[in-house]
Amino acid sequence: MSHGKTTFDLAELRQRAAQRKGGDKLTITVDGKPYTIPMPGFWPDDVKEAARKSGEDGDIPFVRALMGAKEYEKFVAAGGRSSDIQLLLEEYKQTQGADLGESSPSPTS
Repeated sequence: MSHGKTTFDLAELRQRAAQRKGGDKLTITVDGKPYTIPMPGFWPDDVKEAARKSGEDGDIPFVRALMGAKEYEKFVAAGGRSSDIQLLLEEYKQTQGADLGESSPSPTS
């Protein structure tokens, strides 16, 4: 009797997940300059901790952890705000909902 695979390589798991999601980063541009963040599901633990605390401390520490301090400062200097990253994440979530087969209700329902 054959059993399923029980050992997996972490790098391969992450690579397959990124392929399923269409990548492992999201990009937002400000005046044509791209700024990237890890896609949800690829966040380091410190970013997840900052996200959990964002309700208490506001979202600036979370976005700074997500982008990295230097990149965040460049993003803000270019005109970006932490709330813009929240908008990017919301937009991504909506596109994922559509990709997962969810549809909006019909006007007659």
